[in-house]
Amino acid sequence: MIDPWAVPTSFRRYVQQWPKVDQWFPQLSVTAARCAERWQLSPDGAAMHGWTGVVWPVRLRDGVPAVLKVSPPVGWTEGESRALAAFARSAGQGRMVGQVPVRMVTALAFDVAERAMVLPRLDPDRSLEHHGDVDEAVTVIAELLAGIAPVRATEGLPDLVDELDEMVGSLQDNGSLDRLLVERARSRLAEVRIVAADPDRRRTLHADCHFLNVLHTRAGESPAWVGIDPSAVNGIIEWEPVPMLRNRWADVAATGDPDRALRRRVDQLCEVTGADRDLVRSCAQVQAVAALTGWQMSPQHLHHPPYAVMARW
Repeated sequence: MIDPWAVPTSFRRYVQQWPKVDQWFPQLSVTAARCAERWQLSPDGAAMHGWTGVVWPVRLRDGVPAVLKVSPPVGWTEGESRALAAFARSAGQGRMVGQVPVRMVTALAFDVAERAMVLPRLDPDRSLEHHGDVDEAVTVIAELLAGIAPVRATEGLPDLVDELDEMVGSLQDNGSLDRLLVERARSRLAEVRIVAADPDRRRTLHADCHFLNVLHTRAGESPAWVGIDPSAVNGIIEWEPVPMLRNRWADVAATGDPDRALRRRVDQLCEVTGADRDLVRSCAQVQAVAALTGWQMSPQHLHHPPYAVMARW
């Protein structure tokens, strides 16, 4: 008999290098079955996975299609359910691009300890990664971030200040990047930290809002673009854009002027969200230098080209 809560074998390749998963992974299908029984879910297809967890298509007790998501016990999934609950309470969730609503996904049920959630089912084959109009795709992300920007810091989430303190060690003058760019990043990190420590500026951030993490509703349903998979932290909104800036690089390269194209994305986002352009560029430069030096990123890495541009900001 086929186990309806079986875990894709390919997911093991993603998680085997992560800490704290040795005991979690073998029990994953048991966890899914336990959550399904608790929330009265029936299986409705084979499991799928990305970087942040496994998703099983299910149906609710009344037959409505949904998904059950269970995430690994790693730092970037720690606050997902708390953040989604906070975003759901935001008055800014009713944003629009043209006639299409833009909003964060709302959990139908969640268990913080299990890192499990029931979510509305979206169209996994229709993300902003493949949206034909890249400018509109950037605008959708900008509107999504503007919608959650009013959400104050949420208790229990990781803090950007702590991340910045850890990042200091990644800004290494190891010869992989011009020394002046590393020194610039160190100076800017100190400036960003001062702003990030201001309690009046601290918000609940998505922290991974790129094109693949915005899906469209399914065919036959009211159209909407829906943000998913926050790697939530408490911080400043100027920290948000980098995941969007480093993705869909082919569109950037095709312009013939990557620096100008990425700066245009920053301008688009700041016009909608009200974020500080200079601070956005400082945050991006710090993150780029940390990636290129601390991770010693190979030039063949998917994100090396955009980081190489942002490192010079």
